[in-house]
Amino acid sequence: MLDIISFLTQIPVRKDVRIEEVAVRTYLFPFVALLIGLVVAAVAFVIFECTGSAPEIAALLVLLAIYLVTGLMHLDGLADFFDGVMAGGTEEDKRRAMKDEKIGIAGLFATVFIILLSLFAIETVCAGLAKTAPAHSFDLRSFYHFTSVFVIAEVSAKISMNTCMISGKSKEGAGRGMGALFIRSFSKYGYVVTLISAILISLIFTAFSLRFFIVFTGIAVALFVSRIAKSNFGDVGVSGDVIGASNELARCTTLLVWAIIIV
Repeated sequence: MLDIISFLTQIPVRKDVRIEEVAVRTYLFPFVALLIGLVVAAVAFVIFECTGSAPEIAALLVLLAIYLVTGLMHLDGLADFFDGVMAGGTEEDKRRAMKDEKIGIAGLFATVFIILLSLFAIETVCAGLAKTAPAHSFDLRSFYHFTSVFVIAEVSAKISMNTCMISGKSKEGAGRGMGALFIRSFSKYGYVVTLISAILISLIFTAFSLRFFIVFTGIAVALFVSRIAKSNFGDVGVSGDVIGASNELARCTTLLVWAIIIV
């Protein structure tokens, strides 16, 4: 678990991450998502409820907190993914563009666009929650609502990664690289454990209401991303960059769903 926390976050719990240990236990991703969501929710609650900051500035600080906790690894995957998808030429040309260390204009645009969408979604959701709670005071019920949003958004992001891993398996194998290691190590049994864990966490943080279905946004995003990857990069199209991209897209989409519901 310490290896997984070190891999998915910037929390310094282990200096040297054993990537093989992480790869065979990716079914624990939802529990690390729970940790991330709780930390971000605490930051969001304090900034929006207790400091009275302007919503725009508060949302920016919450978004900053997300990336301070999770790092920029998956955001880099998002940029590489869109560079590959938007590149012209054959499947090999697209894979080469995705693996290029230099970021292209497509990757830059996609990254900025997703960050802005996430920013606006956070502002909408948190401002909506702040209106229903006592101003400048600690309210346990209000804090619970904040944790619901950010825990489920993060769990959705992580099961999106797991879904990409399971959908990335093909008859041709899993290719090469870190993504291939994760795909080879992930099993259908592990995916079932992931889903059960995600559902249980979501039920707890939505008071066993139908809102727990929001967590399945990550699965829908992953299936869509995997299909795009295979159509652009071939059967062995799901790579580490694709998995990372699904994480960012799923979190953003889930926050947008929350924003629609809250409003």
